[in-house]
Parts: sequence; C-alpha cells; structure tokens
Amino acid sequence: MHSRCCSLRKLDLQWFMRCRCCICSLLFFPHSKTLKFFWSASETGHSTDVMGIPQLLQNLERIEKPKSKVFPKTSSSGDGPSRPAAVIDGSALVHHIFNRYVKSLSKEERIPSVLGFDYTAYQKIVINWLEKLEVGFEITNIFIDGHLPSYKTTTRISRIQTTIACLSRLRTLSPSVIDLTKGGWNPSPPFIIAAFSTAIGRHERFGRVLKTVAGEADAFCAAAAATAVAAAGTGGEGRISVVFTGDSDLVVYPHSQYSRVAILDDVHFEYTPNEGSKVKVLLWSPWDIERKLGGGNSNENIGVEEPAMRIMKFAWCLVIKDVSRISKVVTSGKGDGLGSVKVGGEFREQYLLPDVGKIGDERLEGILDSRAAEVVYASPRFRGLCHPPVKESGKEAEIYLPVLLEDVTKSSVWSIGRETRKLAYQILFGMNALVVEVHRKGEAVNRSFLTLAKEDEGSILGGEFGEGLNGLVVVVILEIVRGYLEKNIDITDNDLIALLAAVTTSPGHEELLPTVTAIHWTWPRAHLLSQFMAGVWSLYLLQTVTNLPNDGVEIPETIDKSIFEKLKTFQSLLDIVDVNRFIAIYAITHHPKGMSKSAKKRAKKRPKILEWQQDISGFSAGIQGLINRMFEREVRGSVEGVLNIVREMRRRVDEDDEEDEGEEEVESYMGMTVG
Repeated sequence: MHSRCCSLRKLDLQWFMRCRCCICSLLFFPHSKTLKFFWSASETGHSTDVMGIPQLLQNLERIEKPKSKVFPKTSSSGDGPSRPAAVIDGSALVHHIFNRYVKSLSKEERIPSVLGFDYTAYQKIVINWLEKLEVGFEITNIFIDGHLPSYKTTTRISRIQTTIACLSRLRTLSPSVIDLTKGGWNPSPPFIIAAFSTAIGRHERFGRVLKTVAGEADAFCAAAAATAVAAAGTGGEGRISVVFTGDSDLVVYPHSQYSRVAILDDVHFEYTPNEGSKVKVLLWSPWDIERKLGGGNSNENIGVEEPAMRIMKFAWCLVIKDVSRISKVVTSGKGDGLGSVKVGGEFREQYLLPDVGKIGDERLEGILDSRAAEVVYASPRFRGLCHPPVKESGKEAEIYLPVLLEDVTKSSVWSIGRETRKLAYQILFGMNALVVEVHRKGEAVNRSFLTLAKEDEGSILGGEFGEGLNGLVVVVILEIVRGYLEKNIDITDNDLIALLAAVTTSPGHEELLPTVTAIHWTWPRAHLLSQFMAGVWSLYLLQTVTNLPNDGVEIPETIDKSIFEKLKTFQSLLDIVDVNRFIAIYAITHHPKGMSKSAKKRAKKRPKILEWQQDISGFSAGIQGLINRMFEREVRGSVEGVLNIVREMRRRVDEDDEEDEGEEEVESYMGMTVG
C-alpha cells in the first residue's frame, strides 16, 4: 500500500487529476472512482476516503468546520418533519456503494464476488441506500456523467496506463489463477454503470429524477443545488439543498447560502426504537467558507463567465504548491493575499456552472447510459449539448475504450466487435470521418485509426441459430472462435458451452449450480469473458445509436437496414451476460489435481483424426451431460448446432494447415532437385 500511495502522490498536484467522472474511472481506472490520495486519520476531522483536490477539505476545515446534522428534523411550527433537498452525484455513488461492498468481503469471498459480480444484488443495495437517504431528504436530482471535456485527455491516458500497470502487476503476482488479494487492486464490474442506471430508471420515484448529463455530473449537481433553493423560501429561510458526492472540490463551485456539500463517506444511517430511522451527515457550507475568506456574495458568481471566488483561488494555490500563501490563509483563517491570485484558465473553466434548464435533449432520456453517452456526445450531431462547450479542433474523433480484466500478454479484447462499432461510428460521424480508438496494446496505450469505409456486414448481421439463442450474440462467439483459430489457439467445447451458458437462462437449474471459488478464475477464462463483453457492448452501442432521434439524418445506403430490425430484440446489457453461469461450467468440469505433465504434452499435439471428424453430430458423454445439465430441452439443439459449426471451422483450419505443410514439402523438394 505504501509504494502505491507514493506513486500516486507524484501525480497529486496535477490539477487535471481531480476528474472523478464515471466514464473516466469506469473505463480507465476501474478499481476506484478516481485516484485516491492517502492521508492519516490524524490529519483530518472528516472522512479520509475523499477524492478531488488533495488536502482541500483538510485545510478548509481549519477555517470553517463542517457541521454534523441529523435529518429529518421536526418543524418548530409542528408542521411535521423537515427534509432538505438532495442532489446526488450518481457517478460517485456508483463506486461508493461498490467500494463499500468490496471492503465488506473477506479475502476468500473477494475473488468470486468481484469477478463474478452479482448485478441484481448490487441494484438492490443501490435502491436500499436511496430509500434510507429518502428518510431524511427529498431526492430531487440524480446526475450521471455523460461527457468528459477535452482538457482531461492527459488524465485519461494516465489512467489507462495506470490500469494497465495494475493488470500487469496482478498478472505477474498471480500468473495462473487470478488472486485479487495479491495485487491490492479490485477491478470494477464492466456493466456497473448500466446496472446503477437501470435500477434507478425502473424505480417509480427515483427514475423521474435520473439524468445522464452532457458533461460531468458534479457541475450539474452544483448548479441544481445553487438554483433550486431560490424558490424554496418566501421571505424567510429557504430549505437547504445538499449535494452528495465523493469529491472534495464540489465546494469550489459557486454556491448559494442555502446549498451544502456532503461527502458520501460522511453519511450514516441510524435507527433507534424511540426516534426511528435517521440520517446523520457532515455538511460543508461553501457560502460560509467564502465569507470567512473575505469573498463576496456567491450568487454574484453564478453564471458569470469568469468566477473568481476565494475558495477557487485557495484551491488553485493548493494545486500550484503555493505553500507560503496557503499557510498564511490557514493560520489567519482569512483570505488575506488571495485577492491577487490569478487562477489558471482551464482550472477556472471547469467550475463554470451549466444552465440547469438545458441539461440535455429530452429525446435522449432513457436511451443513453454513461458509457454510450460519451461516444454519442463526441459526434457532430450532439456535441453542441456539452458543458463546457466542445471546441472544434478539426481533428479525428477519439473514442476511449475500457481496459477490462484482460491478460496483458494477449492482444486487446477490443479487436472483437470492431466492425460492429464501425457501423455505429458511420451512423454517428458519417462515412468520411476518421475515428481513433484508444485502447490497451500489450502494456502500453495504443491508438487505432479507423477509416469508416464500407465493410462486409455479413459477420455483423448473423443468421438464425435456433430457438433460445440470439443470432447477434452467437456471431460474437463465432468471431472470438475465428480469432483463436487464426492464431492456432484451440478453444475447447467447455469454453464454448460456458459462453453459450452465459447468454441463456435455465429456470430451476440455478440452485443446482456448483459453488464457484477463486480457483476457477484463471487468466484465459477472464480474458475470454472480457472478449465476449467487448463484443456485446459493441452491439449495445450500435443499438443505442439506432435508437437516437434521426433529425432527418439519412442512413448511408451502404449500411444494411436489416440490422435495425435485429437490434430491436436485443436485450439489455445486464440481461445478456450471466457471469455466474459462465464460470459455473468450469466449476462443474474442474479436476482438483489438474493435468499431469504428460497429459498436457499430449493435449498440445492435436491428433490427425479428431472427434468432430469422426461424427460431426456426435458428442461425448461428458459434453452431452453438460449440455443437458445447463440448458433447457428446447435450447439444447441450438447449442449443439453452434458446437457443430465450430467443429466444422476447426476441421477447415486443419485442412488448410495440412495443405500448407504439403506445399512447403514440395517447395523444399523442388529446390533440392533443381539445385
């Protein structure tokens, strides 16, 4: 932990590292919401697990301490309990709940629980947390990040490289079976944002206040809190509005006298028989801090082009290491010397408040989640909605792809689904656009340039594969198989059944599944699953794009329109992949003693007469038993059909290899005779 802490602190004064956007963190730093800076408990009177500008709250606490409050409060007039408004940074809450969940796990539970993440259970925890908060607060807004400003590019690249380094270290420390207890790193589940959004979106009350915004959620949270309270009071004291976040720098935004900031780690739910349920929370008042520092009315800064609040200037001094000025301000408890501070342009820009009346296009509600939103808002059709405004650069569009739980010794999992994503890019950016995908390659960050020319969509559209199987999803599986065979890497029947099990359901069979333990999670299996998830997410992106309002935009004639019909029946991300069924196959077939050295040596040499060459429709008793155990009767024929397709693919590869060997022998012989 100490070495990791030191390595992070080398970056802690780069102001752009303050970004806590869920896109950036989920895609490129999946083990945490953002970089976490480690401080001893003695240095602070509040939660040490805070993100944002390092030591900001620790220093501000010496100027104006946060106040501990308990809600709901009984009104002095006897009108009943008073509940403040709650504006929630959903992107921060996603990972706050996940991190708390991981901390509650024992070492034995961590690996199967994190890698085989139960999204349904997570969704229940999310709703439960909101319902507990609702006891003391009226939840008025839940915002999720949908766009990351271009000035965060350096941050993103750094985060990608950091994640790759974590993967590489984990791969080195646990070269066979993945052991998360050795790497000090927990990857976030790839669909956790989708799980969070779906759970809230389906809720009767919370769904009405959920929005994926065209920017970072924290700016929209600050704007909503600062403006909502204006209508709360009539001459008397208005109702306070509290922003719940994981970022310390929410206090830097312009605030009204009735807005407060609460760090998620400082929220506690309590219950007593006499008083019932209560919410205890530490509240920061940026308005009061600003006045202590000698600043004017914060309302004067709301909406202005160049806010110059004292809190912002103090934060800037922390970023640039102006130690003497910081010491003077903290010691005196006043803002002496801050008036002459010139704040950096990009730093100031990120604290401009958006117009809360123009959160985004209402037609996009219910269509975008955070990850797909970033791609959509990068397109010419929708970039005008972004905050801060997107500056036209004339450069190619950059798409940042997440580093999943990949084997760094293998190629990027994002080679899967590339043609599907290109189809989505064609619709969004046009046929003449140049798109750059940024992803992992080996242990480095790579940029792949994609020319959006016409491709053969046959591999994308797929066909019919029988009852119970989605043709588009099966095509992803076959694309993975093709890639393995081209590299002369065999993919076993167990691997295929695991993938097919992940995309089918079997009511009544779930309770019969074996217990999955850490030993079942190996790098080849994790890499295979990540490849599949990359392909599935590519289909989801295409589905999202086809659901967007077209505004008269003509779909290029080169795109086969039948893909749109197929995507209408495409399930949600969470309904497609069942990780527990995937890994259960390996738990069923696991042999505790493993293979002997001689058996492994024999397995590497493929026999000339193979099982599928003897009888293309026949299956071994073990494989057939596995199919019968994992699939409903009406689906088994479809599963067997896919296995037969793969066996035919293997047979053709073997025939091609034999032909190549024959040609090499002839060329060698001819060369010798001519010589």
